[in-house]
Amino acid sequence: MASVEATKPHFSWRNFLMCFLISFGVVGFGYPSAMIAPMLAKPSFLEFTGLGDENGIHKGKTSLVGALGGIFQAGAVFGVILSTQITDRYGRKAAMLYCIFWSLVGGIGITAAPNLATILVFRFFSGMGSWGFLTVAPTYTAELSIPAYRGLTAGMCGVMLGLGYATASYFGLAFHYTENTVAQWRAPAGLSLLWPMISLVTLPFIPESPRFLLMRGKVEEAWKTVAKLHSSKDGSDQTYAREEFYQMKMQAQHDQKQDSSWKALFSKAYRKRVIIGCGLSFLGQSTAVLVIQNYAPIFYAALGFNSKQQIIIQSGRDSIAFVGNLVGAFLLDRLGRRLMLLTGLAGCIICVAINAAMVAEYSGTNNDAGLAVGLASLFVYLCFYASCYDAPLLVVLGEIFPNHVRAKGVALSIATVAASDILYLQVAPYAFAAVGWKFFVLFICVSAVGWVWVWFQLPETKGVPLEEMADLFGDKTEVMVHLADVHLDSSMLDLSTKKQDNADTTSPNELEKREPANFHVESVSSIKGH
Repeated sequence: MASVEATKPHFSWRNFLMCFLISFGVVGFGYPSAMIAPMLAKPSFLEFTGLGDENGIHKGKTSLVGALGGIFQAGAVFGVILSTQITDRYGRKAAMLYCIFWSLVGGIGITAAPNLATILVFRFFSGMGSWGFLTVAPTYTAELSIPAYRGLTAGMCGVMLGLGYATASYFGLAFHYTENTVAQWRAPAGLSLLWPMISLVTLPFIPESPRFLLMRGKVEEAWKTVAKLHSSKDGSDQTYAREEFYQMKMQAQHDQKQDSSWKALFSKAYRKRVIIGCGLSFLGQSTAVLVIQNYAPIFYAALGFNSKQQIIIQSGRDSIAFVGNLVGAFLLDRLGRRLMLLTGLAGCIICVAINAAMVAEYSGTNNDAGLAVGLASLFVYLCFYASCYDAPLLVVLGEIFPNHVRAKGVALSIATVAASDILYLQVAPYAFAAVGWKFFVLFICVSAVGWVWVWFQLPETKGVPLEEMADLFGDKTEVMVHLADVHLDSSMLDLSTKKQDNADTTSPNELEKREPANFHVESVSSIKGH
């Protein structure tokens, strides 16, 4: 039989919508993560909690302020672990429900809290649900996405992360103007319930991951999901759907037999992927993203901005995070993950270096031009980070791990983000007090070394089916079928593949008939009616 061109998929709005709805859960992470900063800028909240007054936070209360962030990170540990266990045992939809539940519990508790102690307790529960979203969504969207458009569809996770940050700033600013001192902080806290509620309402309309269903032997249900996700009015995408499903099915049969324990992640077969996932997560925080965000008010105050104006500027910065992630999502399938991550790191290094130079030269002076350059570098930094690092990171994490350990691999990578946050935020106050601007040199050096490491170690995953990722990491024997080798003939009856024996004894053009195209699934026409 003559060689056959690989079938090309068309963009599916249904597929995009499902991934969009899943990724919307990540707003439920971004919003509660960012809402504390505007609350701490409001005297009404400081007076209610006893942390301060209209003059700011009281001396001796900084440890409690730190606890508001630390307890949220502590909840991440439990959220990441428990959501992963549910993801593997009961499915991606069940894990989303777990995240929704704890996010609602945390949000209700914080909104109705009678004192600071209650707020701290429910910040822990909020962290459990919020960080769970950040673990489940990249896995879920990657498994539903069409390979050619996975950067856009799975990239919605980064977009929604930016939207969460932005809306937290917007609502914080909006309620800054109300004269009702209780509403100034309780209303923004209460609005954190909106995002998990939206996820709860839309969850019944989202299909379970077909890869999870195949790992559980539910072939018929998995096929219905794939067929619907590829559906088009003329049925033209059913050819690609059948070919992709065949690859998914054959790979799942292999992965079902593999060790799926936490220990398996550290075996030789997956060690490189774990290092890349955790390494990219650590590098993202090592660009000084959180430290810059926390210490940006120093520059705002030096330029003469009051507290209200600082919130406005912060809202502008968070808008850049949202728009940057959106632009990045649209570029991922064109430019690729490697180029964008390398560009993002390089841009961050340059901006942090400029910022450090301005701080070293003009901090404590009245040189508005120098301080303005420092402020501008923070905005340009965020443009690079949001569009070229934040956007591709969650996509790559959801792509690189195989079916049987994907949830655990993503969880370990996200746990690295949380651990890095805790490390840098705990060290930063002491480091700035001891060495000042020189602390930025650490971030510059780590990021520079990381850039070289990414250049040599990170393979390009753009357009590669999840079932073929093993090829990129030297595990060619783990790939059961290559999508380019699968062919459904014009009659839609016979499905063929190039012979796969991993010994390279077969001619490249040799095809071997495997099974009928209607392998235990319904016909295309009947599926359209579902």
